Amino acid sequence: MTATGNDNRAPGRRAVLKGGAALAAAIPVGALGGQAFAAGQKATQVLDFTTFADVAKAEQEGSFVFYCHENEAGTAAIAEAFHKDFPKIKTSYVRMQTGALYAKILAERSAGRYDVDVMQLSDIQPALDFQKRGGYMHYISTQTDAYKPEYLSDPAGFFFWTGITFAGIGYNKKRVAEKDAPKVWKDLLNPLWRGALSCKIASSGTQFVEWYELRKLYGDSFWTEFARQRPHAFDSRVQLFDRLAKGDDKVCACAEYGAYVLYKDKAPDIVWVAPPDGLTGTPLIVGAVERAPHPECAKLFVDWAMSLRGQKFYQDNKNLIYGSLRSDAPPMVTGLRLKDFKILTPTGKEIPDYLASHPTFLKQWNQIIGL
Repeated sequence: MTATGNDNRAPGRRAVLKGGAALAAAIPVGALGGQAFAAGQKATQVLDFTTFADVAKAEQEGSFVFYCHENEAGTAAIAEAFHKDFPKIKTSYVRMQTGALYAKILAERSAGRYDVDVMQLSDIQPALDFQKRGGYMHYISTQTDAYKPEYLSDPAGFFFWTGITFAGIGYNKKRVAEKDAPKVWKDLLNPLWRGALSCKIASSGTQFVEWYELRKLYGDSFWTEFARQRPHAFDSRVQLFDRLAKGDDKVCACAEYGAYVLYKDKAPDIVWVAPPDGLTGTPLIVGAVERAPHPECAKLFVDWAMSLRGQKFYQDNKNLIYGSLRSDAPPMVTGLRLKDFKILTPTGKEIPDYLASHPTFLKQWNQIIGL
């Protein structure tokens, strides 16, 4: 091994495709290349799920390469869990924030290198662009019917939403008086947090969604004022919560629920806040890559990740805690389901504006964090 309340909203497949028109114009499936499963192919039972992958060939391939946006511990956990279930398949991974990871795979493919089997991203924008470029293998999983169409690529078979990660506000109660504690998003603008406030860097899909949703709620002035707070920006949620636990920062402006679950027992001074306006959430998008060096392993992983077995892992592993979008998903390890939270994420007619706003976000966010 190497290294939402009942107000949940998600774009329909057609809305997402139309929204990504600037990046992902509709192209005939045949023009995308890809490796669709053969019509009438028989599914194989493996462990407690079925797959169209040839498991014997996957084990002969013997290796699986995973590109993932998640923090180091979370990425390693996914690779290790797959290897544990299929011990004849060695796993390796590369982890970076979504923007950097996507730039890496595009550069590799431009150079004629095809090193990765499956990629997981934390933003719909690069997933649509990669689909447009013919970057995904076309594989209809045995698990597809367990997901609503809005949580699948259009057409189905290129990628799926393996879950939602969502963020609120975090603070250290030893450094923040109860009377001053942030309760709503606008409380992030309190001058008390100047120079002691954290967030994520611009390549984070989670941070992009938060910027977009709070800008929509409160206007451009919200982020103009936020810039005056001189926030500290970091790559991963682990870094954010480490600093919060140590008191290096008083408040975290992008405090993911999954990180709070990981830290709440070992760092009891951290308080997590769900603002009444909602929590900003982003889908985690998984797809097998076209010209994967280990194609049967790639298909097997997709089926594993989409299955109840894989979804339970994604929901329960404390380095992940993704809210599952499977129709029959059990509660997370915390006892809650995604529908128990009010999630803010770009939907429907908002998608074109969301996608088009990315250059503005990059420019503004890098200015905010002093780059």
